[in-house]
Amino acid sequence: DATSPGNTEEGKGDESDGEPSKTLAEMVQLANVALSDGLQMADDLIRATLQRSQLTGVNNASVVAPVDSAVVKLAVQKNARLFGVWLATSLEQLVGCEPSENDQVILEIVDDDSENDSSDKKKKIVLPKNESDDDEFLSTSSSPSYSRKNSAEDIRKVEASRLLANLVVQLDDEASDQAYSDFLLAVCEMCRLAERSIANTLNQSIQSAMDQESRVAESANTLFASSINPHRKGKDVLDADNILAKRFQLAASRALAMYIMNRGAQAASELCANIYDLSDACDPYAIPSQPRDECCKLFEIIKTSCVDCISIVGGDLFVAPVSPFPDDDALYGDVFGNRLTQHPAGGGATSAGAPRGLQLDVERMFIEKTPVLPHSLDELNLTRNSVVSGIFRVALASFLECARSSIFSSLGYRQMKVDAIFVRYLMPHFVKDEFGTPDANACTCLFNTIDDIVLMAGQRCVDPEVVGDDEYYDAEKDEIVTPFAIVQQFLLTGGNNVGGDSAGDILMKRISFS
Repeated sequence: DATSPGNTEEGKGDESDGEPSKTLAEMVQLANVALSDGLQMADDLIRATLQRSQLTGVNNASVVAPVDSAVVKLAVQKNARLFGVWLATSLEQLVGCEPSENDQVILEIVDDDSENDSSDKKKKIVLPKNESDDDEFLSTSSSPSYSRKNSAEDIRKVEASRLLANLVVQLDDEASDQAYSDFLLAVCEMCRLAERSIANTLNQSIQSAMDQESRVAESANTLFASSINPHRKGKDVLDADNILAKRFQLAASRALAMYIMNRGAQAASELCANIYDLSDACDPYAIPSQPRDECCKLFEIIKTSCVDCISIVGGDLFVAPVSPFPDDDALYGDVFGNRLTQHPAGGGATSAGAPRGLQLDVERMFIEKTPVLPHSLDELNLTRNSVVSGIFRVALASFLECARSSIFSSLGYRQMKVDAIFVRYLMPHFVKDEFGTPDANACTCLFNTIDDIVLMAGQRCVDPEVVGDDEYYDAEKDEIVTPFAIVQQFLLTGGNNVGGDSAGDILMKRISFS
């Protein structure tokens, strides 16, 4: 019910005012309740198993050798750990990760340059080796009774996998984009909660049941004078190697990665929409009047993602208020960078200041690099800056590839320049460089990607004369305008030629928190 369209629309309405999504809050609450109910079922099963071993070993006179509760406890601990690993793996598959029977088998393809790249500082989650029942299978597979048991277990595993696959298909078919994004974050928060609590909860269940069994055994000892195994008191720890904690930490990171890629794909779909219209060269003297509305939709997705993150982990909605647009041309380089503000030296496209050839190769050697998509073993932090910068990376990288496969007219190139300035101007409102963290170059890398997009649009432009020329002649008004002036006028008027402060305020409320 939480993924129904009605609830999703309600959540969207709340997000537009900067309030946490009710749908997301409800999903997180339902996920926590589901985890609590699942652990309660595991607790009941653990107690029933240990109590059954107690009755078999003490009260059943037909048993030749009493059941050693320490052995039963070790078996219960092992199966509890296997249950936790299975739950983490199932949650990963539920959010769209590929199923894997063995988490240790991973195809690793590393770029040669990334090994020496100092910007790649993300930590990897190393999973301790978990025990398996391979030895038990090899020693008992020849037994007919074991074969029948193993066949029944295989059938149950197939049924569980089929049920899980049906849930994934149902999510893809029926959940809306917003509801599916909320679901991914809810599963991520569920895994984070399990990382902190599942090992202690299961361990307490086993210890409590063993303490009760020890009291029963002590009372029986007074009657039958039998010795008590000191290991029955269960002083050992269920998850001494932090297998479960690491496994759910990895599951939470993978669910968060799926959220980032899902939101990034939505933003990329908006940015790349109608981009092939920018190849129309009917009027070579046409100039853009404002940034495309697709850029505003990009920031709407980013704004919603900020609200989603702070509704779970808290914190600030944005980095800093949107700074005033610079009025002096000399300040453009400080705000938009040198590559976006370079002008032709002496006029003409051949002498343009845009980097070319050897100069471009040298600049690329010193540009900070960062992977677009997170690695499957990366430790991702659920923070607003990390999530939003990841969404921007996916969206802009997709937009860059779309520009690489497109052809731009003079109007199309100028429109791309206006869009790039608009996105670059608002980006520091949402993302910043956090030094000393894996996001030390989060904003800088996004700026470099924007510069590459404009550079690619210039290389794919059919009219090289307009590349690097930031002075556009407006034939209707008989004046020279620049892409910076177009963006500034759009921010003031909200795309409405009538203007007025209210129109600009409505636009800023739509795309930012200022």
